[in-house]
Formats: sequence, structure tokens, C-alpha cells
Amino acid sequence: MAQIPLQNDIIYGPVFSRRLGRSLGINLLPTTYKSCSFDCIYCQYGSTLDITLSPKIGDLPTTTQVLDSVEKALKKPRTLDTLTFSGNGEPSIHPDFPLIVRGVKDIRDHLKPNAKLAILSNSSSVMTPQILSTLRLFDAPMMKLDAGDEDTFRGINQPVESIHLEEIINGLKSIPNLIIQSALIDGDISNVKGEAYKSWVAILREIMPTKVHIYSAERPTADDRVICVSPKKLVKIKEELNNQFGLDVEVFWSDDF
Repeated sequence: MAQIPLQNDIIYGPVFSRRLGRSLGINLLPTTYKSCSFDCIYCQYGSTLDITLSPKIGDLPTTTQVLDSVEKALKKPRTLDTLTFSGNGEPSIHPDFPLIVRGVKDIRDHLKPNAKLAILSNSSSVMTPQILSTLRLFDAPMMKLDAGDEDTFRGINQPVESIHLEEIINGLKSIPNLIIQSALIDGDISNVKGEAYKSWVAILREIMPTKVHIYSAERPTADDRVICVSPKKLVKIKEELNNQFGLDVEVFWSDDF
């Protein structure tokens, strides 16, 4: 089974998700390569060719293109549960992200007021005030946290050099309705055992998000040394976090991501 292909347009789907229902995807990034502020070793899209917080403007859709595409998609007579910013990398690195989100929200309010606004983000921009205020507009801000210490963070997520975990944690604390999404992996680098696991749990307890979604790497990954964590192990972790620490944890498997 190969890594999944990149999204080839601004709008994709709708796809059905256990987490988001009928979800219409919005891709703010290039369609021919992945542009992201992380190069996660488990990424199902493969390695990041453009690891950056400032992607090439000429390869990105304009605000007008995005809003026109969203409006056209929402005018179609179909039921949608969620409009989800995701796609070929980190949505918030688009330089017009705040403007686009507010525009999409206005269109949603007019054409599909019952649809929720969601984002799948790697959390790399939460220390930026303008981005943070924009993330507060989402009904379902689904933010990545795969590690509780800097070494594990750098080993798993391989971020842009200027990004530090402590700043991400501080930003996450101020997002309402926060949903943490954590990819749990084993192998040469692991976040499911030892001090790495303990530090991740400690940060979750510190943040106390509304929900925690855990999953593992089922598809081929950017680094073939990554070992998938079994559903049985994920359920055990869920039960520990729910019962011992009062966190609301859900396990996702198969085609949920």
C-alpha cells in the first residue's frame, strides 16, 4: 500500500469521517508538493519537500480563489457536517490564513449555517497572536501534540528550527474547545514508552483539552522505521488516560484519518 496522493485542488471531498461526519476539505497549499512547517516521520503524504513557515506565494491559491471555490461548493444541494481546513501540509502557514478563515466563516454562515468549521493543524503557529485569534473562530480546532518534551518533539515532528514545543504548549492553553490529536508511534523514536510517554501525559494533564484523539501510523510513512502502535495498545492508553487522569480520550483506527 502506497502513501496517499496529495490533494489536487483547493476543495476536496466531501469525505465521511467518524470524527467530522460529511466533511468538505479545504486545501490552502500547493497541489504538486507538500509544504509544511513539520516533516513528521509518520506522515502519510511522505517527506516534506518544503519545510517552512513561509511557503512560496506563487504556488498558493489566492484568497479570492479559495473563497470562490468554497462558495461554489457550498451552493451545491448536499448535506455537509463540517468544513475542514487540512490538505497538503499546515493550513496556517498560508500568509492570508486569517483573512481566508474569516471569509469562509462568513460564507458558511450564509449558505450552510449548520456546518461546523474545523481545522487539522500541527499547532506550529499558535504562538503568533493573529493566528491564535483566528483559531478561536473554529468550532473544532483539532491541534497536534505528539510529544511532551523537546527532544521527542524534534525527533518525531522535525519542525522548522525556530519552532519550540514550550511556545506551542503555551498557545494551546488559550484555545477554547481544544481537541488534541496525537499520533502515537513506536520504533527508534517512540512516544508510547519511558520518559517520552510520561512527559506527553504530563502535558495533556496540564492543558486539559476538551478531547484527545489518539491514533497511529497505519499507512506507509515518510520514515520506514516507524512502527505502528496496535489498536489494543491504543485502547489501553485511552483507558489509562480516561480513568487515572480524567481526560476524555477517543481512539481512531482504519479510515478515520
